[in-house]
Amino acid sequence: MDGAIKEFLSSGAKPILSSDDLGWSNIMLSRWENIPPAHLYDASLAKRHVMAIHGTQEPLNLQFFQHGNRTEKKLAPGDIQLLAAGEKWSCRWTRAISFVKLAIDPLFLDQVAEESGFGHTDKWQLEQKPLVRDEKLIVLTRWMMEEVLNGGASGKLYSQSLATTMAVHLLRNYTADARSSVASSTATNEQVTAAIEYMRMNVEQDISLKELAVVANISLSQLVRLFKQHTGVTPHQYLIRLRMERAKQLIRCGHKSLKEVAAQSGFADQAHFTRQFKKATGLTPLKYASSR
Repeated sequence: MDGAIKEFLSSGAKPILSSDDLGWSNIMLSRWENIPPAHLYDASLAKRHVMAIHGTQEPLNLQFFQHGNRTEKKLAPGDIQLLAAGEKWSCRWTRAISFVKLAIDPLFLDQVAEESGFGHTDKWQLEQKPLVRDEKLIVLTRWMMEEVLNGGASGKLYSQSLATTMAVHLLRNYTADARSSVASSTATNEQVTAAIEYMRMNVEQDISLKELAVVANISLSQLVRLFKQHTGVTPHQYLIRLRMERAKQLIRCGHKSLKEVAAQSGFADQAHFTRQFKKATGLTPLKYASSR
């Protein structure tokens, strides 16, 4: 192996999956497979926080270099590196490596921090984590990858929700001084996010406000007020949006009847579905299908 340190992209490596075509800017995702042995640094660290989730099937040794110091860790699938923007790191490995990379805009993290009660950026700092295990980050990343594979079919609102949820999780768990200063608005954001995720996972079901309130662990009146405050719409209006996105996705697949699309999108019957679809899109489901 050539001992010279090279920049990652200049090494000739190409991702097998990328969010570039979807226009994601807050958190950019890419998946890399079987990158040959090398000693590389990532130039994107100059402007973005970087998180790498390793997927190499067999454990391997990875050497980290920073400020002339070397640390060696044994990586297993699911191990995570979290590196803050502006830091100079390089890594060396002696067997092919696979991982998912998330490049996070610091300005986006600052914005979420302000809105979620963590305060201005001068009150916290993202911690360096050469190796950590975090199942929630893995699940969020998996959902992001699914959305990229689906071509962004669930819409911008869904991808933005995932990005914001990940940002809040990073702020709560990987920033210095943040744990002691989390305001009540952070809990509020998580409650609304929990309600949204429940709707997304059960979009075909007849979901009640009571169910959502139980999931969010707040009263019915609090749910409606906080949901409207954070999303700009009522829970019911938001659920209709999710159902429309599901219906559009099913119609684009072209393998189901409108009756099946209606049922799997959470509508009581085809007639109700058709009315709601035309109200939301200006087209009947049949015209929408023929325009694809």
